[in-house]
Amino acid sequence: MYDGVSDEQLLIGLHKKFYSDIPFSKFNAAIQYDNKSDPTEGMSTFDKVAAGVGKSMHDLGQGLGQYVGLSSRDDVKESRRLDAPLMRTTAGKTGDIAGNVAMTIPLAFVPGANTVAGAGAIGALTGLAQPSESTKETFTNAGLGGVAGAGGTLLGRGLAAAYQGATGLLRPMTGKGQQQIASEILQASATDAGKAAQAAKSARPLVPGSNPTMGQAAADPGLAQLERTLLNNPESAGPLAARYAEQQAARRAAIAGVAGTPETRAALEAARSTAAGQNYGKAMAEGIDSEMAAALQPQIESLMKRPSMQSAKMIAKSLAAEKDVALKDFGSVEGLDWVKKALDNQISKATAPGSSIGKERLSGLLQTKQDLMSVIEQVSPSYKAANDAFAAASKPINAAEVAADLQRRLYKNAEWGAGKEMGSTYQGALSDALESIKKQTGMNKALADVMPAADVATLEGIAKDLARKESGQTLGRAVGSPTMQNMMGQNLLNKIAGPLGIPQSFSQSVLASAVSRPYDFVMKSAQPKIQGLLAEAMADPQKAAALLQMVQQQSKMGLLASRAEKYLPVPGLLAVENR
Repeated sequence: MYDGVSDEQLLIGLHKKFYSDIPFSKFNAAIQYDNKSDPTEGMSTFDKVAAGVGKSMHDLGQGLGQYVGLSSRDDVKESRRLDAPLMRTTAGKTGDIAGNVAMTIPLAFVPGANTVAGAGAIGALTGLAQPSESTKETFTNAGLGGVAGAGGTLLGRGLAAAYQGATGLLRPMTGKGQQQIASEILQASATDAGKAAQAAKSARPLVPGSNPTMGQAAADPGLAQLERTLLNNPESAGPLAARYAEQQAARRAAIAGVAGTPETRAALEAARSTAAGQNYGKAMAEGIDSEMAAALQPQIESLMKRPSMQSAKMIAKSLAAEKDVALKDFGSVEGLDWVKKALDNQISKATAPGSSIGKERLSGLLQTKQDLMSVIEQVSPSYKAANDAFAAASKPINAAEVAADLQRRLYKNAEWGAGKEMGSTYQGALSDALESIKKQTGMNKALADVMPAADVATLEGIAKDLARKESGQTLGRAVGSPTMQNMMGQNLLNKIAGPLGIPQSFSQSVLASAVSRPYDFVMKSAQPKIQGLLAEAMADPQKAAALLQMVQQQSKMGLLASRAEKYLPVPGLLAVENR
């Protein structure tokens, strides 16, 4: 009905009819004029959304500008009046929220943002950055922002912990869950899970058939202790006990293969003796090469003047007489051979326990024998050939004798190894074998010079295998070790404590043990299966490596729960920004 009446005419009419007692100037001053139409009229939805995004960014700039004098509280009030029509539209509100989200989400990646203190501080700063019309509003924004940030983080942690706890209770009931628990226990037990996994992948037997356990292969204190825990439990000892038995059987077979039987050694010695008799007999029959003897005459004369040679000649006569041989010519191959035997006799006495012969005297005897052998082999090529043949035939015999001696020491009671392994004595006994060979040969030779290289490698491999076994049995040894039941209870508590920021050491406390008892009761049916998985893994390093490197894919709900801690503060901060 007033469509054709101007605003001014309408106001004059209203004043005359209803407010004539008030001066028109005052009445006019009390009227707020808004001659403009709704500014959002004619705007598309996209334009309104874009305007809303622009408003959110303008608000942030205005809020920060208040701290440096670029905007005032009156400016904020006027901006809100002008923005009111836009904020009454759904599209405008959507754009404003979208802009705030775009500016708020990056705050989730600020270092420390996922801590309660960090989220609270970021929330408070976000509140302070909002434009305000009063000091009270500024402090209110800061307080609400801090509460929203810290509260969102705590809520997120609570959701993650609740999810982890719920799934942790259900996991033991499925095969996949049991495998995951076994993987986590292995990873938690390992001192260095990555290094242990790599060592397990490259593990190789040091003796054919003696495959190492995980504790032996990884040389990891934590895994070695876990292995002992499983081995000491009758319910889980089976796979490890079987592997240890296989290792011992492999070592027995290896050392027995080198040692042979007494009959085998006797046959080898008889064959060597027969061949030696023929070879040395031929050398003595052929005699000395006169031309070579003449060329070496100065060396021979010097050698024969040595005191050790003089005494050796007397001993040689006595030794030959015991064999009904009248030794007269020390210049013959036979005579020189008897002198060599006399020197061997003196060297044997000098190296016997309790010998009073000094080190220098023994060194002199050994040097004299070496020089004598050089002379004989040069003046009698056939004698050298006989020596070489004897040394070659002696190699397997020496190896068999050394192995048989080690076998008796290793198993303490019989050369067939029927007794318990005495691994701690084996390494020392192997080192002593070199001295034994020296005594037998009278020469300073290495094992490889008097034994087949393959046999030396086998005996050394047994020593290394025993050392690896003993290291696994003693590495990381502590007074007592956690039971499997406790390990599984700690596994669940760690899953819950992790999202809440509680140190994992809490799971090993007395309080935690009491809290996990109901779970232990639930675990009774699944525990043997998980123990079985762990025992099989510890008995087979390849299986252990696979478990150590298992990547556990979280479900969508699990991912959402784990990320809630980071992103839940965002809605709270948005609420502050859009107050």
